[in-house]
Amino acid sequence: MGRRGPKPEPASVKLAKGKSGRRPIGVEPSAEEQAKTVATSGTVEPPAWLKGEALDVWNRLAPRVIGMKLLFPIDAETFGRYCRNFARWLKMQQRLDEMGEIYEIETASGKVRRADPSFIIGYHLERQLVTAEANFGLNPAERQRLFAARAAGSTGDLFSGMGSAPAATGADKTPASPAPAKPAAKGSAVGFLQ
Repeated sequence: MGRRGPKPEPASVKLAKGKSGRRPIGVEPSAEEQAKTVATSGTVEPPAWLKGEALDVWNRLAPRVIGMKLLFPIDAETFGRYCRNFARWLKMQQRLDEMGEIYEIETASGKVRRADPSFIIGYHLERQLVTAEANFGLNPAERQRLFAARAAGSTGDLFSGMGSAPAATGADKTPASPAPAKPAAKGSAVGFLQ
């Protein structure tokens, strides 16, 4: 299931519209900041199976994604798959530019127009690319969402702030008894967590 609500707008669009609320507008890091981050964070090596044009896509995009702190060594296989699919999509687009999107065949009932297989393959690859681009912040709306979340200090940690109670209280060092739990609302899953 996707995220609720409208897609976030890029920071440049928000700045052009003007600030309408109290929330800060996330700003994309400059090229200098991205280069500094890449230098300090090291490099992520492409997978060994990535070859040819897909490796060229990796070499062009990986430094930018690393600079945004969205690509780590554990993500190399997934980003490599994105690069390979992007290279295949480019090949399909080149073929469509040369051959066209539709071809005709002669049947017993006359001429029939059909979609070229490159068009269908390219369409499926493009749908996969759009999903992967969202995961790696390769479109303006997702970058804005990621930068806004970072600016708000959202860690996404469900259990943050859940410290343990002190082990002992008073001079006799007997364990403190926990406060009785408040009953949860009927039908609430919170009662199971207590």
